[in-house]
Amino acid sequence: MIEFLKINNVIDYILGRESIYILLLVILNIINLCLFYKNKNLLLFNGLLLLLLYFIISSRPDKKILILAMTHFTFWGVVTESFIIRNTNNTLYYKDSTKPFNVPLWLIPIYCLFCISAIYTYNIFKMLF
Repeated sequence: MIEFLKINNVIDYILGRESIYILLLVILNIINLCLFYKNKNLLLFNGLLLLLLYFIISSRPDKKILILAMTHFTFWGVVTESFIIRNTNNTLYYKDSTKPFNVPLWLIPIYCLFCISAIYTYNIFKMLF
């Protein structure tokens, strides 16, 4: 009986409004990357706009904590990726990186999206186990 309740809770969570918002955020970011991959400024602007819209329409109670987590994750993601690229003697590189970083700035909203998705996935597994 407990296992059935866990699965029901997970299904309710996955089909909930916040889950749909996160799924739309992921899909719209993929579309953004596919349509505007040649314009890094538009990629950055659209990505940040999508995040802003998510926070406006979301009713999650932990928005401030999520913003802090995203900022932390994004900062260290950019720093670490830049460090790795620099120490591989540019074997790995982005053709449109932003100096002094070795990564493009349009990755900032992508790292934020990774953080949101990771927390979302964590919550699903937390409910299951």
